[in-house]
Order: sequence, then C-alpha cells, then structure tokens
Amino acid sequence: MALTDDRPAGRPRAVRDGEQGGSSGEGGSGTFDRQPPQDLTAEQSVLGGMLLSKDAIADVVEVLRPEDFYRPAHQTVYETILDLYGRGEPADAVTVSAELQRRGELVRLGGAPYLHTLIATVPTAANAAYYAEIVGEKAILRRLVEAGTRIVQLGYHGNEGGEVDEVVDRAQAAVYEVTERTTTEDYTVLEELLQPTMDEIDAIASNGGMAAGVPTGFADLDACTNGLHPGQMVVVAARPGLGKALALDTPLPTPQGWTTMGDVAVGDMLLGADGRPTRVVAATEVMHGRPCYEVEFSDGSVLTADAQHQWLTDTRASRRALQEARARGGAPRVGPAVRTTEEIAATVRCDVADRRVNHSVALPEPLQLPECELPIAPYTLGVWLGDGTSASAAFTSDDPEIAEYVEQDGYRVVRLPDRRYGVRLPDAEPVPTRLCEVCGTSFRPRTSQVRTCGRSCGGRARFVSAPVGEPVCPDCGSPSSGLRRCAACHADHGTVQGLLRSVGVLGQKHIPIAYLRSGERQRRELLAGLMDTDGTVTSTGNLQFSVTSARLAHDVAELVVGLGYRCSMTTKKVAGRSPSSSIAYTLNFTTSDGVFRLDRKRRVHKERDAEHAHREHPRYIVDVRRVESVPVRCVEVTADDHLYLAGRSMIPTHNSTLGLDFARSCSIKNGMTSAFFSLEMSKSEIVMRLLSAEARIRLADMRAGRMSDEDWTRMARRMSEISEAPLYIDDSPNLTLMEIRAKARRMKQRNDLKLIILDYLQLMTSGRKVESRQQEVSEFSRQIKL
Repeated sequence: MALTDDRPAGRPRAVRDGEQGGSSGEGGSGTFDRQPPQDLTAEQSVLGGMLLSKDAIADVVEVLRPEDFYRPAHQTVYETILDLYGRGEPADAVTVSAELQRRGELVRLGGAPYLHTLIATVPTAANAAYYAEIVGEKAILRRLVEAGTRIVQLGYHGNEGGEVDEVVDRAQAAVYEVTERTTTEDYTVLEELLQPTMDEIDAIASNGGMAAGVPTGFADLDACTNGLHPGQMVVVAARPGLGKALALDTPLPTPQGWTTMGDVAVGDMLLGADGRPTRVVAATEVMHGRPCYEVEFSDGSVLTADAQHQWLTDTRASRRALQEARARGGAPRVGPAVRTTEEIAATVRCDVADRRVNHSVALPEPLQLPECELPIAPYTLGVWLGDGTSASAAFTSDDPEIAEYVEQDGYRVVRLPDRRYGVRLPDAEPVPTRLCEVCGTSFRPRTSQVRTCGRSCGGRARFVSAPVGEPVCPDCGSPSSGLRRCAACHADHGTVQGLLRSVGVLGQKHIPIAYLRSGERQRRELLAGLMDTDGTVTSTGNLQFSVTSARLAHDVAELVVGLGYRCSMTTKKVAGRSPSSSIAYTLNFTTSDGVFRLDRKRRVHKERDAEHAHREHPRYIVDVRRVESVPVRCVEVTADDHLYLAGRSMIPTHNSTLGLDFARSCSIKNGMTSAFFSLEMSKSEIVMRLLSAEARIRLADMRAGRMSDEDWTRMARRMSEISEAPLYIDDSPNLTLMEIRAKARRMKQRNDLKLIILDYLQLMTSGRKVESRQQEVSEFSRQIKL
C-alpha cells in the first residue's frame, strides 16, 4: 500500500470544488487518492512576501529550507531568491525573473506572470514568518509520511530474515530525522546564562572538584576538563588563545632551540610559562604602523611590543597583599592582572617619594622537556667548559673531588703535570686469548685478525685452517686495519676529544643546544659541573659564574633561566691574552636549590643562604619607552594560562582569547551590542571564560572547584555589573552564513548591533560541492563582507 503521491514531481492534484488550496489530503475518496501534506497557498504567500520585502527574507531563511516546499517550482524560486540575497543583490519580481531566465528555468515555472501571481497572492509581507511556519509544518508531515513508508519497508525486510536490532535502529533513526531540523537554537542574552553557569560552577565545587561530566577514562584529562560535558566540542589539542603583537625579531624559545616572531608558523611548538611545550595554532600577518614600546626589565632584557600587547603583572599593591595574606593565612585581596603595554607605561613607577618600580613579571617554571641521549655526560661537559683546555680533553683543578665525579660519569681520569687531568673513554674490552695456529701456544693478539703468536714459532704457518676475512670497522662497516675502529670513527667518537669535536665545542667553547633542551636533571648536572669549576658564592649568599667567553656566558645564562631562576649579567675589563678574552662576564642569580656537587662549595652555599633569608626576586619592569613603529606580529597558542615565553631571558608574555576580549570591551566596558556566534564552545563554557576574565579568577580553579571565598566574592560582585551587558551568545551547531546574516540583521534592527564575532570560520560548511576546502573558506570570507 503506497502512502506517498505517485504523480510526477511538479504536478500536484488539481484542487476540486469545495476544497481549500491548503488541503492536506484528509477526506479523500480513498487511501490511494491522498496527496502528501502541503499548502500551496502558504507556499505562494511565503514567496510573494519575500519578493516584496527583504526583511521577510531574513525571517523566512531561519525557518525554511528549499526542500520544505512541495512544488519543485517553488523550490527553484526560493533558491533563486536566496542566491540573490546572499550576493547582496535585490530580490524582487524583476531580478528573480531575470535570474531564472538566465538559468533557463523561467518558462518551465510559468514565466514572469507567475511571479507577479505570487506577489498578488500574499495578503501582507509582514506575515511571511507565519506563512513559513505553516509550510514548515507541512514539510514535517511529509517527512513523517515518507518515514512511515520506509519503516513499513524495513518491517517487511526484517520479516524476510534481516537483523531485527538493525531494523529497529534504522526505524528509530528515520523517525528522529523527521523532527531533527525542528530543534533549532537561537541566541541567548548574557543575563539568562549567568544563573545556569553559576549552578554548574556550584555543582563542581559541591562535588569536590571531581569530574561532573562524562569521564574519559584518563585520570589526567578528567582532572583538566572535569569530564566531557553536553554541548562542548572537545579537540584533543586544548583551547587556543590569541595574543597581541611583538616585534618580528623577538626570539622565541622552542623545545628544539630558538625561532623568532617573524619566522614562527602554525604547527610550531613554543614554550609556555609552565615550562611545557605549547603549539602555535594561528599566526597573523605582519602588521605595520602600530604604536610600539620598548619594555626594559631589571635583568637587562628588552622586548619591543605594541601598545596593546598584554602582560600578566603584579603591582606593588598585589605584592604587599600577598605578603599580608601569607602572614594571616588567608587569600590576598589583590592578585596579578593582565595589563597592556600602554597601561604599564602610565604606571611603571609608584606614585611615592622614592618612585620605586611598580610592575613585576613572575619567573617561568623550569623547562619540562624529556631527557635525551647525550654524547658526553652533562657534568663532565660542564667541568670541561669551566676549566678545560679548549683544544684537548683535559681540565685543570685543585680539587681531586671533581676528578672523582668525572670518574663516576664513567670516564677514566689520568693525572697530568701542573694540576691537569686528562679525560679518557673507558678501556676497551681486550681481545680474548686464543691458541697460536702454528705452535698452539695461548696468547692475546693485539687485533682480532692476528692468528699466530710470532714468539716461539716465528709466526710461519705452513698452512692456515681457514681464510682470514677482510677486517671491517664495527661502527661504520667500512674496511679497517683490524683495530677496534677505523681511523674516521676513532677521530669522531673513539676518544673524549673526538666526542668534543663531534658536538662542535673543541676550540670554541659553548653549550650545544641539545644540552640546553635536555631533561631538567641533565641540565642541573651540567650547571653543577660549571659551578664546581667557575662558580662562587658571595658573602650575601648570591651565586656567581664568571667567564671571559661571551658566547659561553650567554649560553650559561640561558641554562640558568631555563631552570627557573632570574639571571643578570655584568661585565668588566680584565688583562686577557687577546681582546676577545679581555672582558669578564659575571652571571648573578639566587636560589636555595643545590647547584654544587663540590662539597666545600655546597657547604658554603648552604651556610650563607641560611644567614641571609632571600626574598623572592621577580623580574621587574624598570622602564617602558615609546619608540618608532616597527613591524609586529602575534601568534595563537594552546596554553591554558595564555602565556608563552619570549626573549632570551624567557619572559612570560600573555595571550588572550581575542574574540571574547573584543566582546567584553564592546558590551561590558562600552555598553554596545555585540553578538558572539560560537561553533566550537557551548554557551556555558563561554560565560565561564567571561567570568574568569572579568573576576580575575583562574579558569582552572573555577572548573576544578578550587575557588576561595575571596574568589566567590569577586565573582558575585562582577556578576551584578556585567549582567546588563548587551552581549548575545549563539552556540547553534552547523550555522550557515545565511543564517548568521539573517540573525545579525534582525539584531541590528532591534538592538543596534555593533560587533559580530564568529568563532570560528573554519568550522563552517556551505553544504555545496567545492573543489577544495580552501576555496570554500575563501568564499565564506568574501560573503561576510556582503
């Protein structure tokens, strides 16, 4: 029994006398005479209203799709109207007729008179949205009829031996598809989202910070995300944040070495303030003509940034609040805050008599990088860099204890004249003894190729039991003389001197980048070797390292900074053998951590450090000065705290969620209407990030339920201030550009919309077949301007 109309498409049954044009087929003479549900008059009124008013187009496009029209001719007219509307061209009877004529469809549809018939049919264009709802309801009923037919066919298929579970699943899917498109979402004003978000935050806190969503099964991931929540789109790469602009020549540390702001590209890895690698997910084009400043720090570092670059800084007030909080055991009244370069320039000094510096930037954590295989043990390399002979594998020292530590690294230390020590590789395993082929005497040959002793028998064999093979090098496989290695391998890595040559330090002392990016334990061993030889402890417990090589001094400074210490450098002239060695570079840093192996230095450090209780020494901003504009650029990284390291001193610099910051500035600070269309984050997640930024509460604490009473107070205070902000958020999935345009125009008419934020363009699809994804995204970019 067929339940659908069997007439060709485009030829609906003629309306009989006494029937209304909107008949849904009820009351027919029989089952086979029934038409699918439809309302031709409503379809004509919808199209007529769209031809009369562009506002009607904006209302209808949110409700109907072309396939919702019963008559194919009406589908064609609707698609043509949308095409013209999407291109920013007028859509009336004349332009639509011309477009249909160009496509060769006009005659088939009934010509231009039929378009005027559509206009004459509609009572008023103001009711186009209501007519569209009627058409949409009839379309749902048609899909229900079609789903019923498919379910009947599936039932007979199951009766003929099909899998029942699969049949039921497909039948349920068919019914779900009928109503799937009716469950559309719309934008929601911020005030309506605050209470649900507060309820979610309260639920997380009440649950002890445990996963409130769907657990992933990975403990660390659940601890970070509190489980997976409905409405979220989870990307296993973390949520990115977008930063402000730094000069193109700004050095940026990476897990493999260094790059610059001008050279960094999407997909590259940088280092975050927590010491962990963070991925670059976006980078802007080079920007010109922006106001720029030089920011100078107390350790001598200077970075060039634009006026809107952001920094996470403490002020004198927040540092004093922290000290008071530690004394009384509570939470500080004021904490660090994100400030722009321009804001820091206006408050770089405190408004007190001594004009002391105001802003400080926290030190980064030690770099968290994996340990790697190094050709020379780090401590031994540090000893050689500090007191070693530049041209050979030897060092000079008055402390035999250092030689013992080098031996603990697995090397053989040979005592040489003038307090010098030679460093050798461990003795190779001797060639095993064998019997002489001539006389049978047991002997130990010098190489594996020797088969006669040559002592009692003279080595003159009358015959050889087996031919002697051509000797090869066990390392590279090339022909050799039968010794342990060939000459090339011996020179490259057969001795400690060869290893020094292979890593590029023989004759030019420096720290190879592989050591500067090795594991934390390996880098601490390297620093211990350097400090045991050329390091000292001052009378106040500070640590110093002195050397006359500029390259080595900067490398050691990078090593110290990479371990989380603030390091400064001073210079003075000395009587050196050459101009390049006539300047002494002294590095200064302070820590209570053990940086020595040498017992006498370790004891002195411990005693003097205890005598002088060292306060924390952050990196202060001592000056911010306006400079000529230079080309700048910014990058987007995945770090949760929006921080990445910049400059040779690895200064944490801030990233921001740029789109949300724009919305905050527009709606909260300036009271102008903005719309945030998010194809990635849910409304709750967006509002949580907004509250985190406005109340200055760490997002990780908010998500994990670790908020203090002070945090709750600040958040409640800010909620009352931002609840009236005209910020509209829409997290509808699968938004098309046409729907966004229609909603934006409606908001412009009702709320004087000033700013639209789309997060983000790459998640949109056009639903059309295109040659490439790049072409599709380019088309989006073009249409946004229309």
